[in-house]
Amino acid sequence: MPKNLFLVRHGQSEGNLVRKQFEQTKDESVYSDLFLGLHESQYKLTELGISQAKKAGEWFKKNNFTDFYRMLVSNNVRAMQTAAHLGLPDALWMMDSNLRERDGGLFNVIPPSHMDSKYEMEQKFYDTQPFLFRPPQGESLADVSMRCKIVLDTLSRECDGKDVIIVNHGHVMRTFKIVLERYSLKMSNDYINSKEESGRVPNCSIIHFTRENPYDPSQGLSSSFGWVRMIRPSGGGEPEDPFVAIERKKFSNEELLEEAEKNRNLL
Repeated sequence: MPKNLFLVRHGQSEGNLVRKQFEQTKDESVYSDLFLGLHESQYKLTELGISQAKKAGEWFKKNNFTDFYRMLVSNNVRAMQTAAHLGLPDALWMMDSNLRERDGGLFNVIPPSHMDSKYEMEQKFYDTQPFLFRPPQGESLADVSMRCKIVLDTLSRECDGKDVIIVNHGHVMRTFKIVLERYSLKMSNDYINSKEESGRVPNCSIIHFTRENPYDPSQGLSSSFGWVRMIRPSGGGEPEDPFVAIERKKFSNEELLEEAEKNRNLL
């Protein structure tokens, strides 16, 4: 794996702004025909989103993370714009469709009231099994995890010990974290549903995985990513979290049975 892997969420997009306006006002008129006629891959950055991207870029420059062996970006408009507005020197970005945002299917092209009135049964697992929930004609995060693994397989073959940056999306970043830290199904669901700061991925936040012990670099690189932290240059929480050692849970027979019951008890 790379020495350092930086996952960067795009800045505020038109889609983020419309959903925020609806949450604040409950006025469905913000879901205009023009907006609903866009595929979510076409959402552009707002002026705030551009400003957020520039702040994230300043963090990278200030911390001397600018010489990347591989620079990957989702082929969605808002991600491409974010990558460009980071302003990293001598940038050479490669687009990868595997990094596109989770497909919300029909839920991206109908107003919220239609979701509840017409797709009540389809949403029954939305709260209890969010990792497995698949919106009509869309993807579950379990589906997205297959795309993330394709990207990680390529990085492991081609970028060993190097620094890599990936500009992508909130759901994709959560899925990378679930895959790289080997979350169980229950841990995945708890993480996705978490209202705590650690479970949120604000616009232009950065998840930093590293193989180098940040507290004792003399140990050399571990065989896999051993530490992770979240950075929020544009707000939405603490500016920088401390590095946390990654613990990938292994289960005894008894613990495995207990874990199975925890999933069953969601019913």
